[in-house]
Amino acid sequence: MPIELRVMMYNSQEVVSALATFYRRSGRPLTVGQISHYVIHENPAVSVSFAVETIDGEIVDHEISESDLAAAIIMQAIAAKIPLPAEAEKRILVLENQVTLVIHTRRNKIDSDRVPVPRIRSMGSRV
Repeated sequence: MPIELRVMMYNSQEVVSALATFYRRSGRPLTVGQISHYVIHENPAVSVSFAVETIDGEIVDHEISESDLAAAIIMQAIAAKIPLPAEAEKRILVLENQVTLVIHTRRNKIDSDRVPVPRIRSMGSRV
């Protein structure tokens, strides 16, 4: 049985847009302004930090956890009508210095232990 693996890479603008939508919908909107600094962190987990410069010149730092980042990216994919299998394993990784959603679908344990056996049908005895 084949295993499906999908990789969706997001640039910094797409990540910030997904985060802005996610936080706005959750009732905690991000600061409005220009992104002045954007960094992807990989250790111990994938996270993003960025600074927003407001119209008043104030710099506001945002630290985004891996769980919020994953939720924002998945919500953005669903809004864009990209099919995401519910039973698939979803991970956020950094590939090529970009936030990446990896979707991995594998067979369940019960099916993987089962070995297909050819079915033999009795034709009955003909004499």
